[in-house]
Amino acid sequence: MRFAPKLAKSFSEVQMDLVRTSDAAAKQILDSTRVYREYARVRGESRGLKGSLFWKKVGSYEYLARKVRGKVTYIGPRTVETERQFGEFKQKKARLQQRARTLKESVESCERMNKAVRAGAVPTPVVEVLRQLEAAGLSEGSVVLGTSALFAYGQPAGVRLEEMSSPTLGCVVDDAKYHLQVLLDAPENTITAALTELQEAVDATVEVAPAGASGERTYFLVEFKFGRQREPSKCRAENAYWRTLATEMAAEVQHAGKFEQVVIGKTGKMATMRTLDPQFFAMVNHAVIGVQPAATPDSQMAQRQAALVDSLIADCLVVVSKLPAAECRRTVESIAQRVFAPG
Repeated sequence: MRFAPKLAKSFSEVQMDLVRTSDAAAKQILDSTRVYREYARVRGESRGLKGSLFWKKVGSYEYLARKVRGKVTYIGPRTVETERQFGEFKQKKARLQQRARTLKESVESCERMNKAVRAGAVPTPVVEVLRQLEAAGLSEGSVVLGTSALFAYGQPAGVRLEEMSSPTLGCVVDDAKYHLQVLLDAPENTITAALTELQEAVDATVEVAPAGASGERTYFLVEFKFGRQREPSKCRAENAYWRTLATEMAAEVQHAGKFEQVVIGKTGKMATMRTLDPQFFAMVNHAVIGVQPAATPDSQMAQRQAALVDSLIADCLVVVSKLPAAECRRTVESIAQRVFAPG
């Protein structure tokens, strides 16, 4: 039987109006995210040059060696080619380090201005997690799920999500203050090594669940619950359907993780968020609406989020990927039948 999702109510019907970012904040968002994007690119390029190159004598020969985290590997004996490699490495690393230092100063200046004009809205713990993932080299293999993804869509659209609420259900992004789900494509030992720093960076409990494998790729769902004294009543849903989706369909979710945006936190700090294509995000929420009773917290949350993203897409305020809508719909239909359908 073909799955036919119910359409969410229009955004006006869920009693929330789109609150627009001020002109000063909108300009600051454009300028600061452009600077941070270049800073992230340079840091990523620098990671490919981690460690050091040096010449090491072995008997009567001299070899070019590389040392990374205490481990030494030999590249080859001293020749014209290895001397060229040595020179290029030193030159490029010095250039990138200088560029990174200059950009870091610019980023810090932008972050102060972000705070001054209230350009950011992402909860501080979410930004800190994203920054730690970048520092650990895990960001590129990450997909943020659930409510926090809305910030990646709302910010470039010039919409202040944190000021949008309904009388009965509260703020549309309220859950992001208490809970974050990230699907990671990385070796388990790499994730485990990063968890200590992640827990120190944010006041959170962290849970890691295996999410299956596809070929040589392994997936894990990492869930953060922020604040030891957080109010349980605020976490009425915690996007439970995204947890089910991630653990059952990790490969498909990773494939749909095509949307990347530099996001700004309430303190002005920035980080890169990688998340689902908005079209895919909205369709998944429509699928939840179609298979769950309307009164459940999950269904209510899905309805609000689907309506919001549909509105942003319809008004051309957010860019969707080149993945054809029909193909996206077929993928979501398959997910709905396998994961969300009762029984």
